[in-house]
This record gives sequence, C-alpha cells and structure tokens, in this order.
Amino acid sequence: MLIKTEKFGETEISEDLIFNFIEPLLGYESLKKFALIDHMPDSPFKWLQSLEDENIALPITIPAFFRIDYQFVLPEEEAKRLAATNAENLLILNIVCIPNGRPQDATVNLLGPVVINMENKNALQLVLLNTDYQVKHRLFPKTAQNEQDREKVHSEG
Repeated sequence: MLIKTEKFGETEISEDLIFNFIEPLLGYESLKKFALIDHMPDSPFKWLQSLEDENIALPITIPAFFRIDYQFVLPEEEAKRLAATNAENLLILNIVCIPNGRPQDATVNLLGPVVINMENKNALQLVLLNTDYQVKHRLFPKTAQNEQDREKVHSEG
C-alpha cells in the first residue's frame, strides 16, 4: 500500500504493518489507523505513522534494545479488548521523546506502552498503574560530556 507522509514522502508499506487502535493514543483521540515504518535498517527505532494525518509520526522502540528491564502484566480486560489469545502474538512498543537538537537526552515512555495484537492488528495504549516506571525514562546514561554540552547551550542561549 502506498501512503503519503510528511516525514517520509510517499512510501510503500505492507498491509501487515497497519494497525487499528481500538482505543486512541493519548493526545491523538481522532486517529485510529497507524502503520509501522522502519527508521533505517537495523535501527532500534521505528515510526508509528498515522494513516489519517500525514503530519503525525511518533518515534517508537522496544526498551530491551537499550538493556532496559521492562515487563508488566497485561490486564485481563485489555487482553479481551485486543482479542489476545496468545502473548507471543503481542508486540509491545514504547513511544520515544527526542528533544530537538539533543538526541543524547532522548527518553522513552515506560508508563504508557503501546500493545499490538499482531494476529488481528488491534492496538491500544495502556496506562500502567502501581509501578515505578516513568513517562520519561532516559534511553542513554548521562555522561560528563552531555552535561558540558548542556551547560554550553544554556550559557549561549
């Protein structure tokens, strides 16, 4: 299927990578159809591209790519809504926030995972309760160089 996007122009995507959000993503209540698009070959990042608004593409990843120990129990009610019969058919993705000009400060939302049933292409975003996970979990550890770069930007700004 050929789609038009702001970020990627016209791009071909497989029907297998199109998902229907049975409950919209937080902040995007009017959008339900999304596609998964590769960022680059072998990249730990992908894009969740809206098929209803070509301007909306969210960077996503799998926390394990960054050695983040991440696990949770899918509540039974959500499993039923997704018609999930087998955990092996579920794809868990997390939205990434990359501050403009500061990729070293990228964070991942561990509190609101996106759960996709690869069998029937239904998806939803969970809000995890009673957990220590954060909305802005750093992807990369802070380094002395990162701090020096940040101080330099603040002093120049």
